[in-house]
Amino acid sequence: MGKRLHVAKKYQVEYGHAENFNYKTEEFKTLLEALGIGYTGETWDDEFEVDVDDFKSGLDALKNFKELDKDTQDCINEALNDLDCDLEEVIQTFEGYLRETDPNNTFMHFQFI
Repeated sequence: MGKRLHVAKKYQVEYGHAENFNYKTEEFKTLLEALGIGYTGETWDDEFEVDVDDFKSGLDALKNFKELDKDTQDCINEALNDLDCDLEEVIQTFEGYLRETDPNNTFMHFQFI
């Protein structure tokens, strides 16, 4: 018995049509941080992954924005301003990302392209 490291023989990414946040890599990740959503890599990395459950929790926070404490609301509002987006637009975009992500994967793969 063993547990040896293997590499994926086939890795194929097909990107969905939900898109937003043009040239706003760091600003998007600031929003993720404000929502308590972790991501892989550094703030400037164009390619990263996010845990699906964390993303869903962040989306729930956006949908229940008025119930959040004032400090969290302020952080989210600042991130939204930096993204040049309003709350409803971001909720719609996040919902689109969830619809289009691979349902068989526990992580969402993002790339600014």
